Amino acid sequence: MTITKLVNATLALAVLAVGMLALSYQPAGAHGERAQEPFLRMRSVQWYDLKWSPETVAVNETMKVSGKFRFSPETHWPQTLAKPEVAFLNISHPGPVFVRKASFINGINGANSTRFKLGADYEFEITLRGREPGTWHVHTMINVLDGGAIVGPGKWVTVTGSRADFTNPVTTLTGETVDLEFYGLANNLLWHGIWLAIAAVWTVYWLAGRLFFSRHRMVAAGRGDELIRPFDRILSFAMLGIAIGLTIFGYVWANNKWPITLPLQSARESIVPLPDETNKVQVTLERATYRVPGRSMTMNLKITNTSNTPVRLGEFATATVRFINPVVGTMDDTTASYPNDLLAEEGLTVDNNTPIAPGETRVVQVTAQDAAWETERLSSLIFDPDSRFGGLLFFYGADGKRQISDVGGVLVPIFI
Repeated sequence: MTITKLVNATLALAVLAVGMLALSYQPAGAHGERAQEPFLRMRSVQWYDLKWSPETVAVNETMKVSGKFRFSPETHWPQTLAKPEVAFLNISHPGPVFVRKASFINGINGANSTRFKLGADYEFEITLRGREPGTWHVHTMINVLDGGAIVGPGKWVTVTGSRADFTNPVTTLTGETVDLEFYGLANNLLWHGIWLAIAAVWTVYWLAGRLFFSRHRMVAAGRGDELIRPFDRILSFAMLGIAIGLTIFGYVWANNKWPITLPLQSARESIVPLPDETNKVQVTLERATYRVPGRSMTMNLKITNTSNTPVRLGEFATATVRFINPVVGTMDDTTASYPNDLLAEEGLTVDNNTPIAPGETRVVQVTAQDAAWETERLSSLIFDPDSRFGGLLFFYGADGKRQISDVGGVLVPIFI
């Protein structure tokens, strides 16, 4: 077989393989949040009290994603992750299947980036409008400058109806009502078409009938100037004039048609955190281990109750996974609607569940055990150069109130 036939056969096989892959593709069902490093999910942002309401909406109907989040304190925050000096509360779903209509952080408009404080709590609400029918995985997310996206819990929500019925009307500052779904589309297509046509003429002119190898030989022989003909120079100046003229014309025309415009706003919002209530129950981590065969993490905790009511440990939350102590249960209304794959309803065991009295200090052993350590790829934390974890402990008092404390530190693996 000649080299030419071998090359042709290889190219044919490559094209066939690519074609078979294209025919067998499947759309992505989620966002690969499990691929994020465990330390990033466990030691950056902890989400709680989340709601997706309602979980089924029709096209043009709205749903709200709400809840709270806490940034890990300075002692737990990963050194390799940029601090949230400039960050943006976002939502993540597979493409433009929703339209984001509004967002608020502690009651303040969240359209701009803001600075978040480490160790502080924030309450949020995001309003989405259904656009594309289907069942979609909707995540909370925070984008941190120089740190990337920190993805929160995701839940499957359903959009019903017809895509053709979607509209997105807004009223401008001048009182005009427009549909953002199609507003400016014709003008956008027109100008793209003009510039693509100019580019096509320019490309075809310089490539048609001009063989690369023969021109390369002339350049190598020092005869490159002979390749540029007089008409080439005339056409080049003409194309330059057309490009400049179109740019000036477009600028003048746009100013006349839209005399009132506002630039995109780039200011940064200043948002005060929620009141600090983290000092009611003091927690000190004495030792934490992860037993690989049992998929369980054990923490020895020294707990001091400085509140005025007895408390019991009811939940440990980390990396969007909630480990619930069934002896205590939960006192919020979000557990039933929380994603099942992220909820270990009987995953937390405490060796002493008797209430910790006000002023009492007690050392307890807490075990968080569930298959989620593997399915969420959190167990790979033990192979990180910095094998440290972080999370939140939820204590419930006899008076019905909840206290939240941070916990984190070195995690020692046990392989037997």
